[in-house]
Amino acid sequence: MIALVLAGLGWAVWKGKVHRQQLLPLLLGLAGVFLAARGNIIIGVAAIAVAVTWYRGLSWRLFGTGAKQSEQYGIDKARFLLGVSRFDTAEQIRSRHRALITQNHPDTGGSAERARELNEARDLLLSDLESKSR
Repeated sequence: MIALVLAGLGWAVWKGKVHRQQLLPLLLGLAGVFLAARGNIIIGVAAIAVAVTWYRGLSWRLFGTGAKQSEQYGIDKARFLLGVSRFDTAEQIRSRHRALITQNHPDTGGSAERARELNEARDLLLSDLESKSR
């Protein structure tokens, strides 16, 4: 079973689906699932929660009540809203935005406010990527 999981992760890295930096949080999450399945639920769930937060590239500032409104906070919030990580490319951001906007567009029953937030998040992340590539 472990060999199959490792082979799957190796394939994902080889195909570019997963970056090498994402392997540790993935392995931590798998260890959490293993621990929870073996009866150590509290530690398993805690490991899964840490792995998910780490994998997504979120900072704990998103969940704080007195979070400082900074540029990085806005970028983290935009990533969270679109469900992308800091490793995603511009094309992956556009693709995720396209999928979410079709679900949340006012013409398809979504709210105009949510569509505006999604558009702003996409624009912020793309401009951040563009400024880092210069």
